[in-house]
Amino acid sequence: MEYFAEELKKRLGFLVFSTEYVEDMKKKLDQLNHIEKDIQENGSESHRKRKWLEDVKDLNERSNFMDEAPSFFNVAKRYKLGKQSYGIPEEIKDLEDRESKIVVTHAQRPLAEVGSTSTGPSTSAPVLMGTQNNFKSRDSIYKAALESLQSNDESHKMIALCGMGGVGKTTMMEQLKKEVGASNSFHWVVKVVLGENTDVIALQRAIAKYIDSEDLKEEAIDARADRLQKKFEEMSKQGKKTLVIMDDIWSEVDLKDVGLSPLPNGFKLLFTSRFENVCARMGVKTDSVFKIRVLDEAEAKTLFFGIVGPSMLDGDEPELQKIGADIVNKCGGLPIALKTIAKSLIGNIKEAWQETLSNLQHEDLQDLNDIVHKVFEMSYNNLKKEDDKSIFLLCGLYPEDFDIPIEDLMRYGWGLNLFTKVHTLREARRRTIVCVNNLIQANLLTESDCMGCVKMHDLVRVFALSNFSKVKQASIVCHDNMSGQPLIKNAKESYDRVLLKCTGISKFPVDFNYPNLSLLIVMDGNDLLKFPQHIYENTEKLEVVCYDNIGIPLPSVVFEHSTKLRPLCLRSCSLIEDISFLGSLSNLEALSLVDCGIRRLPWKIGMLKKLKLLDLTGCVDLRIDDGVFQNLGSLEELYMRAYYYSPIRFTYANCDELEILSQKLFALELELFKSKTQPKHLSFENLERFRISIGCRLDELKDDEIHSFRNTIKLVGECNELVECKISDLFEKTEELHLKVNDMNHVENLPWQVV
Repeated sequence: MEYFAEELKKRLGFLVFSTEYVEDMKKKLDQLNHIEKDIQENGSESHRKRKWLEDVKDLNERSNFMDEAPSFFNVAKRYKLGKQSYGIPEEIKDLEDRESKIVVTHAQRPLAEVGSTSTGPSTSAPVLMGTQNNFKSRDSIYKAALESLQSNDESHKMIALCGMGGVGKTTMMEQLKKEVGASNSFHWVVKVVLGENTDVIALQRAIAKYIDSEDLKEEAIDARADRLQKKFEEMSKQGKKTLVIMDDIWSEVDLKDVGLSPLPNGFKLLFTSRFENVCARMGVKTDSVFKIRVLDEAEAKTLFFGIVGPSMLDGDEPELQKIGADIVNKCGGLPIALKTIAKSLIGNIKEAWQETLSNLQHEDLQDLNDIVHKVFEMSYNNLKKEDDKSIFLLCGLYPEDFDIPIEDLMRYGWGLNLFTKVHTLREARRRTIVCVNNLIQANLLTESDCMGCVKMHDLVRVFALSNFSKVKQASIVCHDNMSGQPLIKNAKESYDRVLLKCTGISKFPVDFNYPNLSLLIVMDGNDLLKFPQHIYENTEKLEVVCYDNIGIPLPSVVFEHSTKLRPLCLRSCSLIEDISFLGSLSNLEALSLVDCGIRRLPWKIGMLKKLKLLDLTGCVDLRIDDGVFQNLGSLEELYMRAYYYSPIRFTYANCDELEILSQKLFALELELFKSKTQPKHLSFENLERFRISIGCRLDELKDDEIHSFRNTIKLVGECNELVECKISDLFEKTEELHLKVNDMNHVENLPWQVV
């Protein structure tokens, strides 16, 4: 016990005193470097001196980790910093002792040993030229739009940015949003994305969530609008200025349905749209419509060469400069095309440039839409890994402007066997992250404001769904007038993957007959949606199924024919009380029951011998039958975070089984409160992905963090309990630590608490 307490004390010291350790190291390094300078300028030339100088140089190089101090909450980096700097003062002392034995003379230093001061080529990322405000044609539009937003002139209450797809409307909108936010021009800035299929209910819900984080309970659209209007009027009376941004409007939206007609005092609207006439019909005056056009030739060159390498504009590579200029000319000044091609050519050989130009020249490209499609096709074909291409196609299945969870991509990709030479979930997750990064670098995906997610530009999505590949996909937003109607009119062939967004419909499409279907995602079905029980009869090839936010209980017969399912993801779904039928899905490898309200995990779940991932997040007051954990011998990841101080109720058998199971787990999310029945001897040896709380609950995640995962430890308890469970073994991997411990035996010199 005493040994473990001392070890805990030492490890906590790396974290708590990291700043002190670094400051001490810096001070001693400065002293050592002064000595080094004297030794270089003086002293006899000897092997001892050269060896000493080499060792000092090595020590300085190993101390470079301290150049950038991590934030207070970056526990893993602070811990590592403290650990790395902890032993260096001892090494410095040893070097100083050795220095005292070097004989000092005033002999002239031989010229042959004068070292080079060259630092070599820079490894920093290039600065990308040609951002929105670098272009004169955009600068004047940006300033005029900003002035209109910040003006008190009532004639500029509605403003629109218009232009063709990919020209940069959303980019400028985001810059305006950032600018007015930084200047505090508005108390509220609300942004919603509409897209091609405008969903008024979703629009109302998104706005309500922005202003008070409460969902609208009213079912009727006009009742929702009335409630929103009262809220807006209240905000107006309080003198709160509000900017509502509606991005990517395709068709006219009745502002009365949103509670914004008449527009309250202090409110402004900012639209982005490809269609100027749509904005005009919504009431935007002509002088408040700002048209964003394609870049002129000089600006297009600046953008393109700013990405591939600004030095080429100076004539360092005349041949590539000529080819690049021809590529720019073929792109027609469209920013999204220029960026996508430029990113694919960074550091590439001359022949790749020539092939790119040849592909653009030899195709019969009628307009910019054809050019954009061809650009994305070339960028897709230039992807070096098949895994990257597979993840790209999977992203295209999601709705417009959707925050695509990277974790979903991993689970679905695993179920569809998209990854080559991947044998575990940890490898699949790492591969997914690499694929996503490669796609971002290729400009085929963009980063999302929501942590743990990515986005796909709507033009890229259109390309991904254009059935250019062997994988046939369909992403459908269903509306009221589609209830009971054919799902896809004039469909000539079966689909491999289908996503249905069922907002507002009450009857499932009648023609659901896809024998080649391997993936099905059904989203946003209310409690009026009637599920036909025959839809799976001809889908024996189904490998991945996800139901997300489905209000009606899913009957067991729905899954009777789904014997090949590998992942089954149920999120915010109503389930029948007894889910024992899931135990018959013998090939299941990932089972997610997030926020599904189940109260009992039956023993038949233990029959899932191939199960690698079990996600029970949000299952309040859950009881787990004895024998479930014991039989899940293949399990790698287990997530059991509950809500509302209602964690899982463990039996003694659960505890014994979980303690054994923990020895194999790679990922664990768990909350343990003081109870007679809770596991006390868990193994953390193999954990690399974890969120663990002992004696308290894990905090609720913010909306923009719900898909992120930070290795977290939250502890409230006695020091001897922490020593016993050896949780300090995880400190080096921890990214976020909340610690409040009492009775700090043997660690009395740590006068601190991290809460």
